[in-house]
Amino acid sequence: MIDTLRRELESGIGGEVRFDRVSRGLYSTDASVYQIEPLGVVIVRARGDVVHTVEIARRHGVSITARGGGTSQAGQAIGPGLQLDTSKYFNRVLEVNVEERWARVEPGVVLDELNAALRPHRLRFAPDISTASRATVGGMIANNSSGARSVLYGKTIDHVLELEVVLADASIAHLRALAPHELEAACDGQGLAAAGHRTVRTLARDCAEEIERRFPKVLRRVGGYNLDEFVDASRPFNLAKIIVGSEGTLALVVVAKINLVPLPIAKAVLAIEFDDLLDALAATPSVLRHRPSAVEVMDRFILDHARESPALDALRRGVLQTDGPGALLCVELYADRPGDLPPRLDALERDLAGSGFRCRWRRAETPEAQARIWTLREAALGLSMAMKGDAKSLSFVEDTAVAPEKLREYIDRFLQIVRR
Repeated sequence: MIDTLRRELESGIGGEVRFDRVSRGLYSTDASVYQIEPLGVVIVRARGDVVHTVEIARRHGVSITARGGGTSQAGQAIGPGLQLDTSKYFNRVLEVNVEERWARVEPGVVLDELNAALRPHRLRFAPDISTASRATVGGMIANNSSGARSVLYGKTIDHVLELEVVLADASIAHLRALAPHELEAACDGQGLAAAGHRTVRTLARDCAEEIERRFPKVLRRVGGYNLDEFVDASRPFNLAKIIVGSEGTLALVVVAKINLVPLPIAKAVLAIEFDDLLDALAATPSVLRHRPSAVEVMDRFILDHARESPALDALRRGVLQTDGPGALLCVELYADRPGDLPPRLDALERDLAGSGFRCRWRRAETPEAQARIWTLREAALGLSMAMKGDAKSLSFVEDTAVAPEKLREYIDRFLQIVRR
């Protein structure tokens, strides 16, 4: 069966087909602790390759796991069937509309490369995850990624306008916001896309009270299917919203139309050192009242491991005021005018001074000083996963989302469990 599958794929697609042991080993892991060896790997070049791969896999009863940069920490990018890699070839920026602030992209485009193409237009794709140098937009859509600036911009779902997707029967569907009469027409049609519109509309209508009662009301909730997006009948019905965060279980994205945001005119970062991590977490709700664009924390574990790299240790010493704080809380503010930032920083510092927490702070008002802080933050995950010696850090708690006012209590109880 495997030889037949391989031959059909090789004759049916223009990309690469790899069933050798080395390739299967390479694609058996992502950034998680899990390992699952696939049957084979398909590296697609165009949407036709995706369609043909789905057709062939469907005939053989083989599952497909889409893969972008492989940065998943919960095993989302690995599976026992076919690995469908979009990152090598299927990664173009197809169109940029500067006036209306949107772009059409293929799923394999890397976030940093997309934003580099948008920078001359003073635009960017808003979600800014720490793995931006290798994570793809398709993976971000599958995961409903957020990033450091989610307090300002929200999640990927808030910036996906339309999707062109391949469904399980290899049909292509164009999913976009529909007016009521368009939704009726979509539901009356034939095929999987029509069935999807009917099913989601029925579930959202019949289960509206349960969805309202049970879906967590936290900003970075990304678990489950986004049925809460369809409860309000006054909003346009956009089935693309159910694809976002579905982790490849409903469809494979071949083109995404995404919203773009302008680059900030003025910004500053307040680097706040706390003697105790729990104090940094307890201070977060009051920090959020100052409308920051980003709030990120690095604990002593991360900061201490920066010492193992001479370059990062120099960066750490340039950012910190003291040698070994319990935590570093980085608070970024955006403004339309540079003169708007100092009063806001003053107000935040007054709140910190009156908080009773043991902390000290330093303003980063130049692009160079801010870049040092964010470079250290973006290196944090790699530092923890590449420890020297026999002891290794294992990622075994996967993407929890906690209301800010409960964050201190949650982490305190979690640390108590870990210490047992």
